[in-house]
Amino acid sequence: MAVVVLTSAAGAPGVTTSSLALALTWPRHVLLADCDREPAQAVQAGYLRGMDHSGRGLMSVAHLHREGHALGPELWRQTLPLVREGEIQRRFLPGFTSPGTARLFEHVWPSLGEAFEQLDGQGVDVLIDAGRLSTTGLPLGLMSSADVVLLTVRTSLRSLAGARIHAPTLTDQLQALPRQAAVGLLVIGPGRPYSTSEIAQQFALPAWAEAPWDPKLADVLSDGEPEPRRFFEGSFMGRFRADAKAISERVSRARRASELVVGGAR
Repeated sequence: MAVVVLTSAAGAPGVTTSSLALALTWPRHVLLADCDREPAQAVQAGYLRGMDHSGRGLMSVAHLHREGHALGPELWRQTLPLVREGEIQRRFLPGFTSPGTARLFEHVWPSLGEAFEQLDGQGVDVLIDAGRLSTTGLPLGLMSSADVVLLTVRTSLRSLAGARIHAPTLTDQLQALPRQAAVGLLVIGPGRPYSTSEIAQQFALPAWAEAPWDPKLADVLSDGEPEPRRFFEGSFMGRFRADAKAISERVSRARRASELVVGGAR
């Protein structure tokens, strides 16, 4: 089981595309939640090709919270299908629909984080697209529910410079939480020009995943371009499938280790 937050520091490194690719290849039931505070509706307008969300999403979640409803039982009803077929359920929680609405959501984040944890307890993993770090970091309510926060970077000097500026804000926030999540890197386009190992060494953070650089295939996810033949069986999505499996297993091992420590302390 896992709750994974993905974020970036600067530029457009591909957080949403990577989050979606992981959700589409995740080995268990999964919810992809658009929690970017700068609304773009990229998944709906891109991969889902303008699917009508019928009022579902974070603003409906805020309305339910305002009326005093527990979010856990209601959250799944606020989602859209990412896929129609297959044994594994892959759902999407639409994000904000207009600028500035995230400010009205500040008191909802902790309850939403608890709802994500409840889904996790029901056998559904959660991937959270948190968008860009702001100068104040990410909502603590999201990070308090996370097993790991993945800082997404490209390997260009511009992307890495932005990450170096904002990464300390993220680590400071996590250290202040009662239950500290792990922090790792998701590196997009290794070798353009810096390698994953070089970046991990410079940031003193482990690399949890590597995403391939293929703008044409990425457009299938980001812009809803037609899928090439055997798209999901090809090396592009195969890389994400391997990363999804590795992240899921890594979180599971960490949870088992934590449970053993807690059990031994009793």
